[in-house]
Amino acid sequence: MTDADDMYSNWVTDPEVSRFWTWDPHENIKDTKEILTEWIGEYIKPDYYHWIIVLKETMQAIGFIYFADINNKECSLSVHYGLSRKYWNQGIITEACKRVIDFAFNDLGVKKIHSNHHVENPASGRIMQKCGMRHVDTAYMELAQKHLIGAERLSGERHVYEITSFDYKHKI
Repeated sequence: MTDADDMYSNWVTDPEVSRFWTWDPHENIKDTKEILTEWIGEYIKPDYYHWIIVLKETMQAIGFIYFADINNKECSLSVHYGLSRKYWNQGIITEACKRVIDFAFNDLGVKKIHSNHHVENPASGRIMQKCGMRHVDTAYMELAQKHLIGAERLSGERHVYEITSFDYKHKI
């Protein structure tokens, strides 16, 4: 909860950051605290992985990264991330993504990590590529949950990337 002020001032109020997410910019700090309460409540689950990215120099929360779509049967998961616009194009998300990919393969024992990005967000794809992920598909995706904020703006052509544990171990 101590990250609420940093989140509010750094990214959750920025329409450019929320553009490719299912949430609109937060209108007040109460919105931010509500989402943090949800995230914190999820930590009772043993397979919940959601981190805040902190800038080392200032110890300020500047973004987030998390795993979703955890499939124990297939030993796979997806990785997703967001960052304050002030820190775009500085390699911060790439560094964080590489670290959580390493954690997923070496500590969790997953066999495949995947992600996707909207075609209008190519910077996200460059991050995936820098992390060793390869483009495997481009497909139209329609969000099934039409009640989600931003569902219409997020539906559309998406580039799908993945990396397997075999690829990861042989590229390093």
